[in-house]
Amino acid sequence: MPPTADEPKLVHLVVADVWKDKDSEPTLVHLLLTGNGEDDLVTTALNILAGQGYEEAELLELGTLSEEPEEEPHLSAWKTALGGEAALIEFDE
Repeated sequence: MPPTADEPKLVHLVVADVWKDKDSEPTLVHLLLTGNGEDDLVTTALNILAGQGYEEAELLELGTLSEEPEEEPHLSAWKTALGGEAALIEFDE
């Protein structure tokens, strides 16, 4: 059942290691996106990562953010996801 206008959109968080080239070191990413229970979160996340040029991805965690993040870069990414776009945060390790 799709959310009603009164229900807040759910923002999902996907934590993954990704590789642009399978012989390179992995990059840690957080992907924030909205969706409903009917969407396949794993398939959607993998398609988004592939569209960003990642050759391989290992999903480490999947979850739902229950409240607005307090700090950047997750706050901006959360707002982007609520606007209907996926937000990708790359971490340099």
